[in-house]
Amino acid sequence: MHGRFRIVVLVCAILAAALPYAAHAQTAKAIVLAWDGTVSTFVDELVRQGKLPNLAKLIAGGAFADDVTPVFPSKTAPGFVSLMTGAPPRVTGISGNRVPREPRADYTILDSVDGFSGTPSLVEPIWAAAQRAGKNVIISHIPSFAAENSENTVRFYGYDMIAGRDGIVTPRSSKPEPATSWNELPASDAPALEISFGVAASRFFGLLIDDPTDEQIGYDTLLVTRSRSGEAIEVKLKSNTAGSTGELFWSGPVEVNTTGERRASVYFRLFELRGDGSDFFLYFTRPARAMVTPEHAVEGAGDTVRSFIGNGARIFYQQGSFGRTIPNGGSGSAEARYLETVRFAQHQLMETNRWALTHLSWDLFFAYTPFPDECEHLWRGYLDPDLSNYRKEVADRLRPFLEQVYKSSDDHLGLFLANRPVETIVAVISDHGMQAADKRFSINRLLQQQGLLVIDEQGRIDLSRTKVLYPSINNGYLLINSIDRKNGIVALDQRKELVRQVSELLREVRDGDQPVVKKVYDAEIHGAVMGIGGPAGGDIYVELVPGYDFDPRTTPDPLITQVEPYGTHGANPEQSSMRTLMLFHGPGIAAGRRLQNVR
Repeated sequence: MHGRFRIVVLVCAILAAALPYAAHAQTAKAIVLAWDGTVSTFVDELVRQGKLPNLAKLIAGGAFADDVTPVFPSKTAPGFVSLMTGAPPRVTGISGNRVPREPRADYTILDSVDGFSGTPSLVEPIWAAAQRAGKNVIISHIPSFAAENSENTVRFYGYDMIAGRDGIVTPRSSKPEPATSWNELPASDAPALEISFGVAASRFFGLLIDDPTDEQIGYDTLLVTRSRSGEAIEVKLKSNTAGSTGELFWSGPVEVNTTGERRASVYFRLFELRGDGSDFFLYFTRPARAMVTPEHAVEGAGDTVRSFIGNGARIFYQQGSFGRTIPNGGSGSAEARYLETVRFAQHQLMETNRWALTHLSWDLFFAYTPFPDECEHLWRGYLDPDLSNYRKEVADRLRPFLEQVYKSSDDHLGLFLANRPVETIVAVISDHGMQAADKRFSINRLLQQQGLLVIDEQGRIDLSRTKVLYPSINNGYLLINSIDRKNGIVALDQRKELVRQVSELLREVRDGDQPVVKKVYDAEIHGAVMGIGGPAGGDIYVELVPGYDFDPRTTPDPLITQVEPYGTHGANPEQSSMRTLMLFHGPGIAAGRRLQNVR
């Protein structure tokens, strides 16, 4: 292994934990909790400050690495399939969150397929080996891949079951009107006001009332029903400002219809309701269908276990729909609302895992949370003092919110620690780190300027004249339009010269005096060592200077564009910002051991 502690060691450790433990007359178990997009340097700071007590406990009593090198590209799909197989993207065939479609003779460089459930891994995951050993496995929302064996496995598939978008209802979309056409109006100390709104294919009516049992003066309650009848109320919501106790003010799961009359569930939250009824702010989560295989595995489970949320309201926060954000001069209320949606999504994941831990039979338990990744994308750029537009006052106000996201993942870990059986190995892993960016490099614009990429009069890529493309799947690599691909034009004996030409062009790119491209890798030369390339991988891999990100568009934009700071990943995993963490705790794990050179 050339001195490298490879991920396959994790596989061996977990399998060992699932077999009878020699020193004890019982079978050991293993739990693997994956935190997506974990920045290990940030974790180190929070652990030192005592803000992640559960993680600190595992570090003190187990083996720990905080400079784990992920795969290239350092993205979620290739990262997780490599974590679960021990093989790099070149071998697994998962080279991004979307991947070039195969076979090459049937598809062009423009064609791609989902890198998760749409693409089978060419290497079996660890749980397949466990299944052959007769072990029972629970997989809780770990990214799934096509053609997986599910024998002896209970799998929660939340991310494959999303059936629509989340939404916001305000007076702009539904102005409160006198409730004149209702039957059996509920008691109210003020005239009831009606609103109406849609969720997926379902239609709802809302009733704003002044609840006589509530001491608050003015409108204080929203009742939700599918018909104008006070006898058919499904949800009763109280308005409350976003905060740490916000989960108490969410509805339970509410059934809605989606396309094809399929049933899904959503949750409601009333963030604001003015006493005079003139303004309100209602949020609902994405509709999600039932999410477990086999279905009988959750017999007796509550609705919260079955009803998936998965993510916070990131898009609404970015759009400013939750209010003005801190970087745009906001008070922090938008961040508080968004953070509450994050906590609630984490809470639902935790409730599913709590139930599965105590009600299902398992030897290996794999669980996933999308946090901190989702929030790192939003805020990492504002926290990096190396960016040219860094504002310390903004960073100081945003940092506590990001800390709370990490704390929620630490609480998730605490759930497993509190409910694990004795003789259980617990592992915490992550797929990649995160780096800040505030500039984008339009690599396709450069290729167009040099005649290597041609756009026709309709704005479409002309494959009959295009030699190389940075595809929209945005995986940090270029695809050569070679003759082994459908509609390809680059002969195999022309490849070497084309790679040389493209590499020189990229190395010459400047933003003022600043180089933009750090390194260029040819998959034919570097593929075996770096684990890149292969039939479903790229041809030319590009490493940008920190602070820059790729712009995959083919529109006539400037070569370099300044943008608002954000967090990104996918870069060469040798960069320190892409490093992440891994730790083990339990029987047979030496306490206090610091692991080096982990890949």
